[in-house]
Amino acid sequence: MKIRILSILFLFMLTISTIYADDWSFEDTPLYEDELDNVYDPLEPFNRLMFKINNVLDKVFLVPISTAYKHIFPQFLQIGISNFTSNFFSPITTINFILQGDSEYATKTTFRFIINTIFGFLGMVDVASKLGLDKKSTSFGNTLKKWGAKTGPYLVLPILGGGSFRSGIGKIIQLPIDPVAQISLFNYKKNTRRKLYYMIYGADIIAKRATLLNIMMELEKISDDMYITTRNSIMALEK
Repeated sequence: MKIRILSILFLFMLTISTIYADDWSFEDTPLYEDELDNVYDPLEPFNRLMFKINNVLDKVFLVPISTAYKHIFPQFLQIGISNFTSNFFSPITTINFILQGDSEYATKTTFRFIINTIFGFLGMVDVASKLGLDKKSTSFGNTLKKWGAKTGPYLVLPILGGGSFRSGIGKIIQLPIDPVAQISLFNYKKNTRRKLYYMIYGADIIAKRATLLNIMMELEKISDDMYITTRNSIMALEK
């Protein structure tokens, strides 16, 4: 029971801190069902190797940095940093909502970006939410799902982590259509924008990893197989 509860909490944190953002509720989670152990994973030997490599990188780099971040920065500043990075990367969210035919959240996300950038200190303060413009995340993986693409097998990519084949393709395709990435990384002579983009991207990863520290440590203590636990949690969001 404890591992199920922690797995649900892990799912919740993944929902708010990763690009997976389908509509999902605790009651509907397949973590309670035995069939989740039958996740389509024909690449398991390769996936386990990538999982181990990513896990080593996580332990060596992300965990120490995220732990220091969580203990050094006060809570209000952590919230501000998370708000800022979320706002910074929101243009691609708008594009995905447009591609999904979701005019409501394409409009809301656009106005959230404008309002928070101008009146919220470049997004550090979420003014838009106080005005009734709720936040919703999405990704190109979600766009592919909306277009009818099947989930496909589970796939763990180096550094990018695990997910369905559909979400993996989405992560790769999303970069060329991301206006912030294009402006920051391409078609200019000086590298100032590139460095700034990488700094903000890094801050976003550290902030997200910091929110998972306690839950991940608890899961690692009681999970018989962290690969299976992580895989099943992620694939629950992909259905």
